[in-house]
Amino acid sequence: MTTPADAIRTRRDASNAAIASRDAGAVVSCMTDDVTVAVAGGAVLVGRDASRRAFAEQMAEPGFRGYVRTPEEVDVTPDGRTATETGRWVGTWQVRLRLEHQRGTYVARWRCVDGTWFLASEIFSG
Repeated sequence: MTTPADAIRTRRDASNAAIASRDAGAVVSCMTDDVTVAVAGGAVLVGRDASRRAFAEQMAEPGFRGYVRTPEEVDVTPDGRTATETGRWVGTWQVRLRLEHQRGTYVARWRCVDGTWFLASEIFSG
């Protein structure tokens, strides 16, 4: 039997794979329609469409290589309806002949809807 924490980690893995394959639509498929994302640079994105556009813009940049978000902990509430994921992230860009990385931590809030976990909010620092 898959635990809620395992299901969330699987959704995160799928999102990372979608970033690697440059599929903005698949990246945001795990988000609620009204998701709120606070990016490390300070911008706040509201809504799945805003997140999809932001990913598509970054994926179109020639030097963009991707993001990987690695969960360190997933805490599910006793009622099983929401969960908090904390972890580390790294973004990679090709700059001239070398790779540059930006790193930080994140916290994500997940919501279970009809047995499927969706991202309701994320905050990235770094």
